[in-house]
Amino acid sequence: MANLRRFAATIVMALLAALVVLPGVAGAGAPNVYVVRIDNMQEIDQAAVQMLERAFDLAEADVQARGEGSAAVAIVLDTPGGLVTSAMRMQERILHSKARTLVLVQDNAISAGALVATAAEKLYMQTGSRIGAAEPRYRGSTAPADYKTMSVWIGAFRSTAEARKRDPNIAQAMVDTKSKIAGQTTELLVLSAQEAVDKKYADGIAGDLNDALKQAGIAGTQVTVEPTMSERFGRLLTIPWVAVLLLIVGVIAIGVEFIKPGVAVPGFIGIVCLGLFFLGNVLVGTAGLLEVGLAFLGIVLLVVEAFVPGFGVFGIGGLISVAASIFMSVPSTTLATSYLMWATLAFTVALFGIVQGISKRGLGKALTLERDARGQVPPRADLSRLVGREGKALTVLRPAGTALFGSEKVDVVTEGEFVSAGAAVRVIQVDGARVVVRVLGQ
Repeated sequence: MANLRRFAATIVMALLAALVVLPGVAGAGAPNVYVVRIDNMQEIDQAAVQMLERAFDLAEADVQARGEGSAAVAIVLDTPGGLVTSAMRMQERILHSKARTLVLVQDNAISAGALVATAAEKLYMQTGSRIGAAEPRYRGSTAPADYKTMSVWIGAFRSTAEARKRDPNIAQAMVDTKSKIAGQTTELLVLSAQEAVDKKYADGIAGDLNDALKQAGIAGTQVTVEPTMSERFGRLLTIPWVAVLLLIVGVIAIGVEFIKPGVAVPGFIGIVCLGLFFLGNVLVGTAGLLEVGLAFLGIVLLVVEAFVPGFGVFGIGGLISVAASIFMSVPSTTLATSYLMWATLAFTVALFGIVQGISKRGLGKALTLERDARGQVPPRADLSRLVGREGKALTVLRPAGTALFGSEKVDVVTEGEFVSAGAAVRVIQVDGARVVVRVLGQ
């Protein structure tokens, strides 16, 4: 029995020793190198930020579990630039990471890409690649950004270069046309691969990622971090021209629903388009519950305005709510302003259609209920006999619509007030084909 106890104790001690030793053995494996590719002239946007942050989350989990030097993040860049806000989020994450960082510029690290490249611990460039030309500009324009944005951007470049012991004056010359370095021949500095190495801005010229990692002394298993399906879909929906198209179609479709409520198809199309606009921003992480809630509230208020006479209160509240949600969902103030301008233009077109519908001319004539009343409205000469007649509104009068007098359907208009469908009305004036009604009791 004593021998059996000693044997059991030996087994328990061995198991305890294994539990202590095994984690160290597991942690002693080859480090992981998480590879993020922002290449093929892909823009730096919020979807790219999400992908980069996932890579750093994985790398830093390795570092926490296995110690310093157990993980690295390698970024392959070929980009024309992108959003200032997205680039600055990348820069902050790269600078503050405990994992080793490396950037390989395949062809271009232009504009926002230059800041990302500057933030890396090690920077390598392929032959024929270039870095620089980072002046911030309004999207879709050649005009430089305002002095406040410019100052922040210059500060970001200088502080990032200093943090990585690169020449901050070179970094500033990439951004500011007023700052030049010796030998610069262009308004904004653009360095070739060899020039960047000669000026010690880059650490070397590499043939490919494997070569760059070898030169940097980073070994390990390469794990490519791919964009998720939601990130791909979110990026598609947030491409500026796609987002603008969704806004324009959505706003105009909802406007058409206002002209002829109850048709449902335009309203459905409008809600789907606006829903896709906000879904894209949710998927890339720029919109959350607040923005979606504001958009939903705005759409509900617009629907209420379409069916309940609110003298414009619900409609105005809905427009303000939707506009605020659009502005808050977009990562760039400039881009948000652009989107709101396009949405306003689309609303103006829709409003023109509403006015046309009220006056029974042009497009509005085809979208109102005149077709339903055709053959039932008496000749203009006979309409004067309707003065004093009482009936009820068949549709919402906003202020135009259709009323029923006996068995006759007549297109009518109020003196400006909105009237609910089913309300009792009296004809107070007839001017040619214009029949003016007032709610009974007023």
